[in-house]
Amino acid sequence: MFSSIRHAVSRMSLRRVPNMRTLTDSAASDALSVGETSILSSLSSSQTPAVASTSSALQTALKGSQPTIHIPPAEDPLLHLFTSCIMKDGKRHAAAARTAKMLLHIHAFTKAPPLPIFRQAIMTAAPLLRCRQFKRAAKQYVFPMPLTERQRARMAIAWILEAAEKRGGKESPERFAREIIEVIKADPGNPVIRKKLEMHKLAVLHRGNVLRPPRVPKSNRA
Repeated sequence: MFSSIRHAVSRMSLRRVPNMRTLTDSAASDALSVGETSILSSLSSSQTPAVASTSSALQTALKGSQPTIHIPPAEDPLLHLFTSCIMKDGKRHAAAARTAKMLLHIHAFTKAPPLPIFRQAIMTAAPLLRCRQFKRAAKQYVFPMPLTERQRARMAIAWILEAAEKRGGKESPERFAREIIEVIKADPGNPVIRKKLEMHKLAVLHRGNVLRPPRVPKSNRA
């Protein structure tokens, strides 16, 4: 009987020991956290205004010493489309390098962020529609068709690249940059602007085919 009581008392004492350990461990961790927070707060509060002013002056000096070059985002959709248009033989890395050089040339010529200038040039050169032409019974038909945003940008890029090849320059990125700057001026004598105006004029002349389009033969269907 006494032996059973002793065993029961020893079991109860062994069960209470882990609880005491967990309590002491939690109390020690609370004390450490309180000590750390107090140290951090004291360090932040003990900083003198002179040190704070010197740190802010250093930050402004470092910001002022950096060059102000506006680098466009890496995944811009319009730049991605332009890179795809100038890519040859699947060499996208070389095409991306040419696109970056073109943006640098635009920045050097205009002293302004290159990406807004590039977007404005594409919007200026992009046509609103295209004209499909086909023959039926020895007669020429012109059917104006609206374009999506991607199709408009792609046609504008194709016109700019075609006009840039005829422009003088040692490197193709430099020729692209010069042509983009000329397109922004919206001069009717520019070949890109001239193509856009001619296409719009042709669409206005044949605007009656939009409401009642002629029947397209199977051989001319896209």
